[in-house]
Amino acid sequence: MSITVQPEALLVEVAAQVTLEQLNSHLFTYGLWLPIVPLQSGLTLAQLVARNAGGRYQLRYGTITRYLRALMVNVDEQTIQLGGPTLKRATGYGLHRALVGHTPLPGLKSINWPDQLEAVTLNIRPRPAAQRTIWLMFADWLRASQVAHHLTSSGLNLAALAVQSHAGTPAHPASVLMLAELHGDPAVVERQQQQLVALASRNGDDTAQPIAASQRLSAWRRWSLLADTWSIDQPGTCSVSLPREAVTDFVTAASQIAHRYHGALDIWGDLGCGLLHVQLLQHTRQLLHPAEMQQAMRLIWSLARSVGGASSTETGTSEVDHALRQPLQVQPPTIPHHHGGTVREQVLSQLRQVIYPTHVLTRPADLLCYAADASIAAASGTPMAVVLPNSTAEVSAIVEVAAHYGIPIVTRGAGSGLAGGSTPVADALVLVLTRMQQLQLDALQAVAHAEAGVMTAQVQQAAADQGLWYAPDPSSQSVSTIGGNIACNAGGPRCLKYGVTADYVLGLTAVLADGRVIRVGDGLNAQSPDMGLLQVLIGSEGTLAILTEATLRLLHPPAARRTALAVFDRLDDACQTVEAIMAAGIVPAALELVDDACIGAIEDYMHLGLPRDAGALLLLMVDGEPEAVQAEAAAVLRQVQQGGARSVQQAASAKDETALWRARKAISPALARIRPNKLGEDICVPLPRIATAVRQIKAIATRYDVLIPVFGHAGDGNLHPNILFDRRDPEEVERVWQAAEAIFALSLELGGTLSGEHGIGILKRPFLAKALGASSLEWHYWIKAALDPHNLLNPGKVLPIQEVTKEGGVSSIGSTSG
Repeated sequence: MSITVQPEALLVEVAAQVTLEQLNSHLFTYGLWLPIVPLQSGLTLAQLVARNAGGRYQLRYGTITRYLRALMVNVDEQTIQLGGPTLKRATGYGLHRALVGHTPLPGLKSINWPDQLEAVTLNIRPRPAAQRTIWLMFADWLRASQVAHHLTSSGLNLAALAVQSHAGTPAHPASVLMLAELHGDPAVVERQQQQLVALASRNGDDTAQPIAASQRLSAWRRWSLLADTWSIDQPGTCSVSLPREAVTDFVTAASQIAHRYHGALDIWGDLGCGLLHVQLLQHTRQLLHPAEMQQAMRLIWSLARSVGGASSTETGTSEVDHALRQPLQVQPPTIPHHHGGTVREQVLSQLRQVIYPTHVLTRPADLLCYAADASIAAASGTPMAVVLPNSTAEVSAIVEVAAHYGIPIVTRGAGSGLAGGSTPVADALVLVLTRMQQLQLDALQAVAHAEAGVMTAQVQQAAADQGLWYAPDPSSQSVSTIGGNIACNAGGPRCLKYGVTADYVLGLTAVLADGRVIRVGDGLNAQSPDMGLLQVLIGSEGTLAILTEATLRLLHPPAARRTALAVFDRLDDACQTVEAIMAAGIVPAALELVDDACIGAIEDYMHLGLPRDAGALLLLMVDGEPEAVQAEAAAVLRQVQQGGARSVQQAASAKDETALWRARKAISPALARIRPNKLGEDICVPLPRIATAVRQIKAIATRYDVLIPVFGHAGDGNLHPNILFDRRDPEEVERVWQAAEAIFALSLELGGTLSGEHGIGILKRPFLAKALGASSLEWHYWIKAALDPHNLLNPGKVLPIQEVTKEGGVSSIGSTSG
């Protein structure tokens, strides 16, 4: 049994045939676990990945996709690594997450994932200090659903709301048994258990009964027995994810269908997730013909979809679902031959017919406004036009025109990118999505439906207005768009604890290279069969499809938080303290590093009173329930003091907290005042190598005689070395690129990635082949060729330039020509 644990980095590398029970037993001695606990025993990690399983605690911890960092796959007796050993994964298309679920990816249909998966690298978490389980009994599904709604909207640390109901009839509905479980700090769990019982009683349930800790596993045995005897391949079974508000109506109507076929329904699952496993039981005297059973289940499937539901891969995929779902087939368009200068006029004329004529911009001054992003990358040519659609339908119409004439499309949001990903190419259409600003919140389901042009800060504010919270917080949140965040898989300081954008996307609407509109993801639990395709599109930087709409997961905001600023004399001490904090099993909400060059720049810019002689600062934040925050803040303070901090300033109020964060948020504008230009990078290295990485970056700065301040999200190893220079000095520019290449090489040498959240774009493209390796890069080309056969979507970005054939092959692999 091969298991390698890095407790300080919260990572484990493990053979794919190891079972979940074996893994968690091994992790127990470290106080860690993988919080994917399937009700069915004996499943291997390969099987859990294939199902994108969530297990009994999916309500709190999500599915296994959230924890995947890398996969080792054996294809034709060759082992290929997909992903990387860091907490972030912005190098390439994130193929390690693309293998979850059951829908084959275009270009990779021949791979049998569970059998060919050799090893996985997973993010692991500290075990909850306490768990409490409570029985609840309800007369019917309506009452159970109402109480579940009150519980899920209360902000409790719910890990599960498991339910089961044995066969009833429309005339005599079955009672519903619920098992609620709370996880967290002992004091928090004790308090919330009392709140849960009181809340259930106020809403009509007088049977809420806490279960003794010694009996907790016995209580779950009912569900484990159901899972062990359950098979999605059995006739009359299905697994569906439903909107919370639709559960009662679905169960009522599905029971009527079962009654019509002389049967009854057994149902179990989790009401908090809206995940139900349904089995049609036959009357022993009136057994159904197989065709009748299939017809009944098709009706139940259709019913689930009619109320906004979707199939779930938690228990596998049924034959009925396979029959109803066709794999995505992208046919390359036939590009006609045109005669010279007439093409431009024809394209512009047709564009003005499918969108408002004033939204097709061609004047040189207008084109210049969209010629650059926030990076130093320059456009490779002048575009034909800038187009500003209002809707997905208009995007589709524009792409159809472009595909017909073979015109490249460069998609753009607010232009806040830092890798040149939205810079134009010659004779392309620049598709600007900032007019697409529809935003709707569903507070009951805790999701936001946002078009691509909605700013991140707008989603955060709209969620806050409903008592909810959108966790991703890129530094550009006040200007960056949701479409851009998804295209680059943005992170931010809070991603250490709460994850990156990919962890919050439940569904996407995308326009393919031929203009067709597809919708992927269930918009509910991120557990539909096409989740692999959704994960490939996230972080693809507009090279595979144009992302126009998204359904985003929202959380309840943390009830309390503490922020502190620690001052260190030595940068090394600050970096080693970061490692010590994580090794202690503490996961802060933010853990930011600021070096001495940044401190000086901030003081020159804002005069905040920071010590100019300090070697580094650590900005730390813990959040959660008040009791847990108090304990974690004390533990972090101990680690900081033991690490040699000169002083620690703790925020005593919201005003103090804002003041402390001002220093971190001022870094970019402060650095911009030192030199006219900067190349801002965002390498990501394994946490145990962060101190080495910072030391080596400083050595690179000395070697090439350039100034490189370093700051970043230290808790997940995501560093932002900013190379400051004057582009009017050709010699200095040459040294800048030499230094950048050395930094990228250093990151790869330390086992890291080229990018944590900015993406590859143009600036890092020359280094991608070395980062991925020939075999992994070839898989990228296969997917690119399958989804964009004529290379019309953001050409020249992300992937090194190669000749992509219609069959998905490539002329050569490994070129790093820029």
